[in-house]
Amino acid sequence: MNTIIITGNLGKDPEFKVTADGKGICNLSLAVGQRVKKDGEWVDGKPMWFQVKFFGVQAEKIVDKFHKGNTVTISGRLGQSWWDKDGVENTSLDIFANDIHKVERAEKSDATGAAPF
Repeated sequence: MNTIIITGNLGKDPEFKVTADGKGICNLSLAVGQRVKKDGEWVDGKPMWFQVKFFGVQAEKIVDKFHKGNTVTISGRLGQSWWDKDGVENTSLDIFANDIHKVERAEKSDATGAAPF
C-alpha cells in the first residue's frame, strides 16, 4: 500500500490550471521541517520539499482556502518525477493528494505556567 500523511507549510500560494480536456489541477509546494542535533542542541535543519497535486472539483476549492505559509496536513499517494535539464538529471517527490486540512496554531496564553489546551 502506498499512503503518505504529512504535515508542513505551504511554500507558495496554490496554482490552479485547467488541462486541454477541461480537468482542474491544483499544484502546491509543501515544506517539511527537519530537526537536527548540532553541538548537543536541536536546531532547524534544511526543509524537505514535496510537490502536491490535487485533481478535479477538489482542486478548484483549494485555491481559495489555502495560502502561502499555511500549516497543513495532507494525505495521498507518494510518487516521484524525473527530468533532464541542461544535461543534469533532476528528481522530485510528488504527492498525489486525496485530502488536506489546515492546522490551526494555538494562541499563546498570557497566564504563566498555563497549559496550551
